[in-house]
Amino acid sequence: MFPTTSSVDLRLSEAAAALEAADPALRVIAGRIFRLPYARVRARAALQNPRRFNILEEFVLRAAAELAPPPAPAELAALLGLDPLFVDATLAQLQGLKALGKGREGPLALTPLGRQFLKDGQALQPAEHKQLSLLYRAGVDTLTLWAAPSTSAGQAPVLPGVSEAEREKLMATAQAAATAERVGQAAAAGGLDLHNPAEGRLLTGVDQVTVDDIGFYACGVLVAQALLTGQAGLRAINLDSEEPDPELQRRLDDWLKAGRIHAADFLAPAEEREPDRGAAPSAEAAEPPEYQRRFLEKLAAGQLDEAGVELLRGGGRDARSRSLLPGVRHTLLLFLPRLSEAAAGEALRAQLETLAARGVVTVIGWGTADSLDEEPQAPAAGVVAALDRLRTPDGLPAAIVCWAGSLYGQDAVADFELLVSSVPNTLLEGGQRVLAGSATYVVSAPDLVSAAMDDLEPALARAARQSWAAGLRAPESARQALARCCQTWIAIRRPGEALSHILKLAATLAGETEDRPDAMLVAWQLLSGVCLSLARLPAERLAGMGAAEALRRAIPEFLDWADSALPPVVNAQPPFVAAFHDLLLRYSQHFRGTEP
Repeated sequence: MFPTTSSVDLRLSEAAAALEAADPALRVIAGRIFRLPYARVRARAALQNPRRFNILEEFVLRAAAELAPPPAPAELAALLGLDPLFVDATLAQLQGLKALGKGREGPLALTPLGRQFLKDGQALQPAEHKQLSLLYRAGVDTLTLWAAPSTSAGQAPVLPGVSEAEREKLMATAQAAATAERVGQAAAAGGLDLHNPAEGRLLTGVDQVTVDDIGFYACGVLVAQALLTGQAGLRAINLDSEEPDPELQRRLDDWLKAGRIHAADFLAPAEEREPDRGAAPSAEAAEPPEYQRRFLEKLAAGQLDEAGVELLRGGGRDARSRSLLPGVRHTLLLFLPRLSEAAAGEALRAQLETLAARGVVTVIGWGTADSLDEEPQAPAAGVVAALDRLRTPDGLPAAIVCWAGSLYGQDAVADFELLVSSVPNTLLEGGQRVLAGSATYVVSAPDLVSAAMDDLEPALARAARQSWAAGLRAPESARQALARCCQTWIAIRRPGEALSHILKLAATLAGETEDRPDAMLVAWQLLSGVCLSLARLPAERLAGMGAAEALRRAIPEFLDWADSALPPVVNAQPPFVAAFHDLLLRYSQHFRGTEP
């Protein structure tokens, strides 16, 4: 029922709430899921363990490196006084390590790898191989051990900043990323200790790199607005952990700095974030309402608890909105720019039906144009008909629809005490203003609510008068329309206006009772409805509306009309007396001196 303040995907609501809780000066105005391409890479890692040379191996290497010319195997055996079999075995071992070139009779030939072994004092054993499955995430250019993305990307849009060319080169880029260094880092991060020189484990190479599969994984991005300055920023969220994603955050920061992306790219599509009216509003700065100014002043001073104004934030917006509805006790004024099936569908009607069952009367004003003739879209007939059927337990109209006009945002006033109001929101980015949906405030400060009522009520009063004038042409057949007018006047704290109009109707009908015996009953039934409506309001509200004074003036005159104008077929007691008597019993202390 209450307007949305941002478009935050439910999967990001906890992350948004955590961000806002950490910094009250931030508001999440959007939280969306995007997709990034990934590749599943298969690679073979070469694992080698180092070992030190024994004395004979070291002597052979030094002889090959330092003697000129290098000795042949037979000469080396004679020089050392060893059986040639021992020398041949050592030469075979060194050749297997690729420290010496192969050759049985020729002089020893030290390889570059052998020179390095001799320098290090140790050699690498022949490689063992391990097959690894890896996940390469495009866009953020990360390589990890394979784990299937647990969050489906569905039909989410591709992350802004990821070009078509990058997606086309995904396979080649993923294969190039599988270097020995990066594979070693990925293995270590995933708990595989394949490369640890201190413990004699080395990952010395990667080969047989292939791409087994490609797909999309999901990521989250929050658009946060600094409330005091309007500036926008981005926060990257890992959907699997619902925690900040540092790799993606670094990439977004780089892209923002380079102008490759903009915060506005991460907002919901324009048709989803602009208010529901015919023309797109201007993003020009408008004079903020008083409650918004007070909120920002208290925020800057660190005194939000004293503001009497609460901003519905992206993280907890839905839960807070739902908590407002059950608290409505008797009256709800609801202003919707359009009364379409989308704006007032089954969900809204179900909520209003629940309120009606509790005796709550809802008055709905609609319209964006300055006159009814200029309205681009009339309310959906089915919506209005369904609302017209709602009744309170007393049988009174519970949902009154009327044209108010000149509406932009959505507003709701509950029990004359609580205002839920939306205003257009713009964020600043690079000195430019970008339209970003609406900001919704819950206002409880009495002075601010009263000022809002003074602005909102006249349109409903005008609509009630126009509907009343139309109903007077045939009051017997327009009873329900006239009853809705009376309900509207009471809902906007004008019971005296309702009583005055009924009294004028009674005076008009008084001379017609002989030919139209049921005509006067229309006035009495309307008066009964007014008394029943007033009886559901708290006593302090009746006093503030001047209900007692209005009834003191009106009831004696109604009784005079009842004595002189009711036809004989009607019960001697006017139909409104029972309802009025009940009203007196409830609030006798407020109606002293009023005679039934």
